[in-house]
Amino acid sequence: MNKIYSIEEIKKIEQHEFKRLKDSFILMNRAGTNCAKKIHKLHTKKKIIVLSGPGNNGGDGLVISQVLKKLNQNVILYCLEFITYKGDAKIAYKKNRLTKNNYNDLNIPKNSVIIDCLFGIGLNRKVKGMYKKIIKKINSLKQHIISIDIPSGINGNNGKIM
Repeated sequence: MNKIYSIEEIKKIEQHEFKRLKDSFILMNRAGTNCAKKIHKLHTKKKIIVLSGPGNNGGDGLVISQVLKKLNQNVILYCLEFITYKGDAKIAYKKNRLTKNNYNDLNIPKNSVIIDCLFGIGLNRKVKGMYKKIIKKINSLKQHIISIDIPSGINGNNGKIM
């Protein structure tokens, strides 16, 4: 049987790994790289749309999109402006060489795979504005969605829609 971890337990595990690795970006890079490799195995012929939000989950998306491109996937990246990102996500943004599309131009072609990296386990407030519109849009599509960490807009401890 697999254990289900609370947000607090996951954060403790992450903190332990950050100390062990002496560089928290290493963990983001490993997580993003391994996610990208799994996605590549599952969806080698489809267009992949990566949606990266403002936090570390968005940083994961920036890593994932870069690795998928290196694996010769057809990737379209949507993310925020550089100034929005902090810490490891900012490092991932700098390392990412893909065209960074603006959410105002969001277009998801049919038969795409959507990689949801808008919000992860750190979400602790109601989703509003642009993000609410994006989440509603992707949920209304009949597309394959892969959420990294947890589907955006869901509370990681209780499953409530935020």
